[in-house]
Amino acid sequence: MSAALIGVDWGTTNLRGWAFDTSGAVIARRASPAGISAVTDGDFAAVLRSLVGEWADGRTPIVLGGMIGSRQGWHEVPYVACPASTLALTAHALAFDTGMGPGWIVPGLSCIGGDGVADVMRGEEVQILGAEIAEGVAILPGTHSKWVRIEGGAVRSFRTFMTGELFALLKGQSLLGRLMEEGEGDPKAFDAGVERALADPALSALLFGVRTEGLFGRIAPHALADYLSGLLIGTEVRAAPEAGAVTIIGEGALVARYARALGLADGGREIRIVSGDEAASRGLCRIGMGLREGHIREGWSA
Repeated sequence: MSAALIGVDWGTTNLRGWAFDTSGAVIARRASPAGISAVTDGDFAAVLRSLVGEWADGRTPIVLGGMIGSRQGWHEVPYVACPASTLALTAHALAFDTGMGPGWIVPGLSCIGGDGVADVMRGEEVQILGAEIAEGVAILPGTHSKWVRIEGGAVRSFRTFMTGELFALLKGQSLLGRLMEEGEGDPKAFDAGVERALADPALSALLFGVRTEGLFGRIAPHALADYLSGLLIGTEVRAAPEAGAVTIIGEGALVARYARALGLADGGREIRIVSGDEAASRGLCRIGMGLREGHIREGWSA
């Protein structure tokens, strides 16, 4: 099978690829745990070939997004400063030879917040593009959650929260995890954590309360992780920008937690949920089609 375009989302721990036909429809997909941290010999070309080689014919354009463009990736691509549109991402994509056809790596984005602190993203910009958001706020939950302001279809600014990483560290390596037990989830404990975080900005004090609530039996051991999750996600929601429409990009239980927390903060907020997998594939396709239109005269098949 030969594709008209190949899109690759190459993160730190995971690798995903899609083959598109001339209309932009997905005709094949494949995933691998070979994120950039797993490529210890630097032979990214071999890993890419094992994933998508059977789709390429030597001329098929390959568009790559994510951490593959970081300093630890294949080729470092400078960040594009916000505000940034589809045109900016396309114009600043880095062209290179993949060894099996022409390749482009999508740049990440950077911004300076109102507090003067710099922020960056790689990979999320592709998903935001694929989610087709004209106005509002996009939330991308994960290890490092992103809250992104979009105006006129362009990313204006964003802020990163280390929520997922903090949750894993506090549960697995801190004193808070010692009283926790595995078990069925407890939505009421999660809600309690969210509501306390919405009411009180003193996160470090609230975090110690995870231990004391367990010590005094006020929250069951199997529910303490949910309570901790509520505190951390609630802190995000409390600090997030005001917005009418919100799009959450991702999958599964984590997306549901963010939607629940947003509902507790503002029950009238419009919330839209978009699959992260679909957003990534559509974003890569849109960038690829834009690059393709600009390079047909350079030898791409029409």
